[in-house]
Amino acid sequence: MKQIGLAILKCLPICRIIGVRGFIRGLTTLRSMSSLWLSMFGDQKYLHLDMLVVQERYRGQGYVSKIMKPLLAECREKNALCTLETQTPSNLPIYEHFQFRTVQVIPLPNSTLEQYCMAYNPDAVE
Repeated sequence: MKQIGLAILKCLPICRIIGVRGFIRGLTTLRSMSSLWLSMFGDQKYLHLDMLVVQERYRGQGYVSKIMKPLLAECREKNALCTLETQTPSNLPIYEHFQFRTVQVIPLPNSTLEQYCMAYNPDAVE
């Protein structure tokens, strides 16, 4: 419980950027999401990209590439998958550009949102 409290305290500065309502909405969404789908990979090594947010005014300036390229290079070096989840359908082409593929779509309980579970497989890169 103490670790959860500390994690929330560390996240509070984000409220300056997304507001308290946005923060609470994000926590509510996170609580209802599931990472159980990761069990489909068994003992295979993977790196999981937990959250990637680029403020609107910085979009289209290459910040996603600056994060993704070194991350995926490390996945290739370690022969590990890279996994992520998004609830925003418009984000799918961004991740597909980096060779991520949707492996499962999970409807979120009590919501119209769907969780898109995606994986990058260094062995399957074109």
